[in-house]
Amino acid sequence: MFAFVTSERFKVLDQKDRDRLEALSKLDEFKAGEEILVSGHTGEWLYLIASGGVDIRARGVTLAQLGPGDIFGELETFAELPPESIRHVARVDTIVRAINKHPLKQEMKTHRSLASGLLAVFCRSISEKVRAANDVAIKLGPAPVSTPPGRPAHLNQEEAAWLAVLGQKLSADAGEVVVAEGDTSRSFYVIEKGDMEVRKRAANEERTLATLGTRDMFGFMAFVDGKPRSASVVAVKPCDLAKIEPDVLEKATHLNFTVSFKFLGTLCSVLGRTYRDTATSILARA
Repeated sequence: MFAFVTSERFKVLDQKDRDRLEALSKLDEFKAGEEILVSGHTGEWLYLIASGGVDIRARGVTLAQLGPGDIFGELETFAELPPESIRHVARVDTIVRAINKHPLKQEMKTHRSLASGLLAVFCRSISEKVRAANDVAIKLGPAPVSTPPGRPAHLNQEEAAWLAVLGQKLSADAGEVVVAEGDTSRSFYVIEKGDMEVRKRAANEERTLATLGTRDMFGFMAFVDGKPRSASVVAVKPCDLAKIEPDVLEKATHLNFTVSFKFLGTLCSVLGRTYRDTATSILARA
């Protein structure tokens, strides 16, 4: 069975930190069809699937299917999901290793390497869930696309300025494709000025998934998980951008724990809000 000390997902943590997670965990079992986690309720546990499988469901629509080695329970910390709408259900009889988040937070305060390593694990896991939800949204067909009312920019002014210092200044003309779907590069971008659209090919047409503006980021999922770009990003009008390469950012965060922890926390929050917006769009059509 999968465990924190042996799971590939946690290989970014050193052996001592993986041992700490294992010591905090307990085995639990859920029968097929049993609800494990429901949005809107306090999620006090982080779960690693040891054997079996879990479906993430939204009103009868399956947003993702998780299997041995996958984690869940991390997303609720970074995304305020619609109450009673997103349910984690055991697909078959399932055994998990569960860690209560309260003692976990105390361990993260004491051990810096555990804190930054776990946030990196959470980023990758949430990114995978966003990709799966985006695929579901595309299959459901077109939906009205606009920036949710009152949605804050991904970054505050301080965060945007710090990342811009690390980045290469670029400009994009209206209609220019800055990131192409299927591309394998891992750089990501901060919009310093302008508006852009996230577009994806589906059913022989290109659909707009989201709109972005000043101090928003894009391209960050490929940075997190190293997978090909899941969508294209196109300038709606002339834009000023900062392009951040992975090696430059990794070097900067490696040298400063506070910077690393804050950036990874911000990235988890951006991924969480992206997932929430996608799930909300799916719920509106389910």
